[in-house]
Amino acid sequence: MSILRVEVPRQLKPLLYPKRYKGAYGGRGSAKSHFFAERTILRSYEKESRIVCIREIQNSIKDSVRQLLADKIAGLNLGSCFDPLETEIRGPHNSLIIFKGMHSYNSENIKSLEAYDIAWVEEAQTLSQRSLDLLRPTIRKNGSELWFSWNPRFKTDPVDMFFRKHPPDNAVSAMVNWSDNPW
Repeated sequence: MSILRVEVPRQLKPLLYPKRYKGAYGGRGSAKSHFFAERTILRSYEKESRIVCIREIQNSIKDSVRQLLADKIAGLNLGSCFDPLETEIRGPHNSLIIFKGMHSYNSENIKSLEAYDIAWVEEAQTLSQRSLDLLRPTIRKNGSELWFSWNPRFKTDPVDMFFRKHPPDNAVSAMVNWSDNPW
């Protein structure tokens, strides 16, 4: 496999390094979702990875980031390496990307995610405290990461409280807005 080189907005570069919790927040058009989508595809391309893409409420696959990931695969010219199926994306090295809505999970049925390397929560401003509390200990594989992208609403939103009021030592976040997006 060849090494792919991609451009990253300067404000998002701190998210390229290993940390348990990574967050990108700011306004629409700032490349947050595109950044995490690209990282998802690149990670799956480089080595075996299990990645779950999460929203608080996902009533159908159309509510997920599946199409954005498929667009990234095409944009990176990796169509021959990935198989975007209706409910999952299969990649090289037995990589797997799935899509889930946290609202329908409880402590029993979320256990199936424990062997995942990455959980990316898109539109994380809607993530409930209950969902955050369930997700954090579930994604526990050695070296696993939890990624959050959101448009801030209220300072009391659980993701804002977690990253901006009481961030743990193993967390990094970046504020980025449309004016920071070079594209």
